[in-house]
Amino acid sequence: MKNILIYLGLIVTIVALYGFAFTIADQPADDGKQVFIDSKCSMCHTVTSAGITSKKSDATDLSAVGKDKTTEFLLKYLKKEAKLNDKDHKSTFKGSDEDLKKLVDWLLTLKGE
Repeated sequence: MKNILIYLGLIVTIVALYGFAFTIADQPADDGKQVFIDSKCSMCHTVTSAGITSKKSDATDLSAVGKDKTTEFLLKYLKKEAKLNDKDHKSTFKGSDEDLKKLVDWLLTLKGE
């Protein structure tokens, strides 16, 4: 009986660690989404695929921005070092470089439907 309880305890521990590993694996995308929200990007942009809406009627939907943009371009564009359609981004990203990287990584996962 004691061996069965030890065996079941081991199984429960393995399952719990496995679930914890998947929780951590999904975190970077969530971090980028949180940076998007915290940086108030939703003032001008929506991401309908992630359930983020803007109050502006003419807000740009970024749900498919990851389809045709690269990491390098988005990093430069959000720092106003690159132009899109001959225009700069309206505001420079004010967060840390680490937060900018998280944001860009998340944006690149947005491939549309």
